[in-house]
Amino acid sequence: MKSRLCFSFLSLSFIILIVFFACRKSNTANHDTSTDPSGDTTVRTNSLSCNPPDYGDSIIYLKNNGANYTVSPLNDTLPGKWFSWPEGLALDSTNGNINVSQSETGERYKIAYVKNGTHDTCVSQIILGGITYLDSVYVLQNNDTLAIPIYNANPNTPPVCDNSGDTDYPGSNGNGQGNGNSKCQFDVDPPKGQANDNGLKVRTISGIINLKKTLTDGKAFGSATPANGTTTKITVQYRLNDNSGKALQHIQVQLMYYNKVSDIPASLMNDVKNKRNNFLNYKIVNGRPRPPMLILAGFAQ
Repeated sequence: MKSRLCFSFLSLSFIILIVFFACRKSNTANHDTSTDPSGDTTVRTNSLSCNPPDYGDSIIYLKNNGANYTVSPLNDTLPGKWFSWPEGLALDSTNGNINVSQSETGERYKIAYVKNGTHDTCVSQIILGGITYLDSVYVLQNNDTLAIPIYNANPNTPPVCDNSGDTDYPGSNGNGQGNGNSKCQFDVDPPKGQANDNGLKVRTISGIINLKKTLTDGKAFGSATPANGTTTKITVQYRLNDNSGKALQHIQVQLMYYNKVSDIPASLMNDVKNKRNNFLNYKIVNGRPRPPMLILAGFAQ
């Protein structure tokens, strides 16, 4: 009898262990993983118990509401901590409010919420409407000379702005151009032509940057024949006739110059490649996606 009781107890213990580990495996399977802003730990998102942040739309547009246009999460949330990545989103860590006016627009972000007393991290993704330029190496020898705006962090979004040619710069007024149009205006707000005056040849209707013209103008880099690694940052103001209602926005671009592609440091090439690949695959660009890096190389070899 004692032997039977021992056997029954061992069998029951074995069954309990199986159920315990099965439950742990099930719970783990309900977790998604992604990198948090520090890059040091893993964000675990429990799909059964989480209430992901909801701002009403996947794309949030800046509005003409002064310097503090703010949006708040729509879903009810208990006290907890909020954080986001990559850098550039002005997020209140105590309530999840986003100050769109103080954020980098034209970028894709993840927002996470952790309710006090729990370890579950609820994550959702948003886009702030606007433009960016793709991190790229432009080889002028190969006639690779134009940086073209990308809208709403989506390389496949149709252009909001009309195309324009090489007469479309502030003050040129060639063919009625030089002041933007009803769809888009780049570099035409006071102080009008500031980006162009600093040597960045951005067209007022399309927002296209002529990099060859930027180099030969000589102002941006301080010379038409700059030294390897010469770097400058220039800000472009713009308005788009989309859901932003022509709210004034801005983007800073970083220009770098090298005589030839082989002169570009390998670490810099890898950085550009990784950011470019992530963007083209609709992935979050961790770290510092802004300003976009536009690297000018005079020659391929």
